Amino acid sequence: MTLRAHAAALCRVAAAGWWLFSVYLLLLKPAGAPSGIPYFDKVGHFALFAVWALLLAAAFRRGGSVLRPVWSLCLGWAVGSELLQGLLTATRSAEVGDVVADLCGTACALWLWRRYMAK
Repeated sequence: MTLRAHAAALCRVAAAGWWLFSVYLLLLKPAGAPSGIPYFDKVGHFALFAVWALLLAAAFRRGGSVLRPVWSLCLGWAVGSELLQGLLTATRSAEVGDVVADLCGTACALWLWRRYMAK
């Protein structure tokens, strides 16, 4: 197994772990008191999805473009997590603004990936 293959495998494990972390943050952890900073939760959504998108891009790097599969996974989880919050949790609600923040983080990460990492 080459070094690149080991790195990709490590990134797949990291991406899966990050997704599980997002499941905890978005669905299992009870919502706390709002921050004193307006829209601070949107910054968290942006960062959560930006990191996940970069990990996914590194995990799926195999010569082809990673943009479409990473965008699709992030879009699916952004919408799915909000729907699940609205349906399954008592302390959270589904917000379109969270989906927008998630997708902005994903788009920013994929832009950075394409600009600096894609070869």
